[in-house]
Amino acid sequence: MSQVTTLNQTTTKQAPVIAEKLIDRVFEQLIASCPTLLTVQPEQLKILKQQWILGFAENGIKTFEQVKRGMAAARAKTNGYLPSVGEFISWCNNYNNHELGLPTLEELEARLQKYFGYAKEPHNFKFRSRAEYYLLKTIYDGYGKKKWEDCQKAMPKILAEVVEKARTGFEFPQIPELLEKKPKVIPPEVSKNGLAKIKEIMGIA
Repeated sequence: MSQVTTLNQTTTKQAPVIAEKLIDRVFEQLIASCPTLLTVQPEQLKILKQQWILGFAENGIKTFEQVKRGMAAARAKTNGYLPSVGEFISWCNNYNNHELGLPTLEELEARLQKYFGYAKEPHNFKFRSRAEYYLLKTIYDGYGKKKWEDCQKAMPKILAEVVEKARTGFEFPQIPELLEKKPKVIPPEVSKNGLAKIKEIMGIA
């Protein structure tokens, strides 16, 4: 097994503790999907875990939500082989757009057309998330006055860019809220003068 025999000389002392905890949980669950792990000797398993810890730390795998995606893919495979750390990481990063609060490419066109009617009043539009607000506003600002065909061509690229931002923890701007209009307060003297004027017009003493 190449993963076991190839030892990365970099120690795991610098790897985040959270990565170690994630790996322990991953390997506990992988035994059910990958029976070959049962044949790995303790010393070899330790080396294997070190490689995975480094792989997770280097590729930003640091949440249980990411690991859940990886484990779901591992359970779905039809053989008992142990995936490489690179393959497992790719599974962890296989995001569903809806998980990120974004539409799929197939849904985007309809969402954008609907948003065009609210572009001047975004507080009245029901966004899925701040990420979707950023996505629709970005497309509208760049292509709202251009041909629809140009807008359609740009959608895949812009959507992919926003997906990547969401995946890496980008801080999206807040969705605008409707500012509550405060009732206009009429000063007492103005109100009094106005009432006196009305009485004068109506001939009331």
